[in-house]
Amino acid sequence: MLRSTLALMSVTVLVVSGYAWLILDHLDGRRNTSDVTSKTDADGSMDILLVGKDSRTDANGDPLPDDLLRRLRAGDNEAELTDTLILLRIPRDRSRAVAYSIPRDTYVSMPDGYGKHKINSAFGRAKAQAADELRSEGVSDSAELERRSAEAGRELLVDTVTDLTGVGIDDYAEVNLLGFYRLTKAVGGVEVCLKNAVDDPYSGADFPAGRQTVSGGDALDFVRQRRRT
Repeated sequence: MLRSTLALMSVTVLVVSGYAWLILDHLDGRRNTSDVTSKTDADGSMDILLVGKDSRTDANGDPLPDDLLRRLRAGDNEAELTDTLILLRIPRDRSRAVAYSIPRDTYVSMPDGYGKHKINSAFGRAKAQAADELRSEGVSDSAELERRSAEAGRELLVDTVTDLTGVGIDDYAEVNLLGFYRLTKAVGGVEVCLKNAVDDPYSGADFPAGRQTVSGGDALDFVRQRRRT
């Protein structure tokens, strides 16, 4: 099980790190941006929070079409959980990059009065509260609600990670299920190697032992696996 977990973490680090570099180098003119890291102090290094969000919506918060959900093999889940949290640190001289994975079940104290909870719920908690507050203020446009409430979710998540690690976040990259699906296909798949075969009915992961390349729906099944038989 440990080897499968390590493989899962490795492919996630590779894919999400690649996504971060694509954002930084090529997508500045086309990506959704926010200023959730604007309060941090630069120390010469670059600290990027890479976030994998378990979301069945698009960038505007609209539900994905049923046919696309079938291709994603995503099932039904209304939660706004950030099950992948990776802190990528690149030193001042840009000589290397080190990625630290923060376990999704890490129990933390969240700032701004949110109490103690699993770290993967920070985004969803702040987003839900902000959405309720915005509706009470009369905001009804769905796109505006999604944008502003998601901004609140990102801010709490960044602040929570900063409090936990003591590291100021310089940049933030977020990918949801659809983004992960498209990215793995865009890079031609990601090679993984399993010591033992995997058959996990909960995630749909069904892979033989050995080296293989996963992309699209298979890659999502791979990173979502929780059990092995």
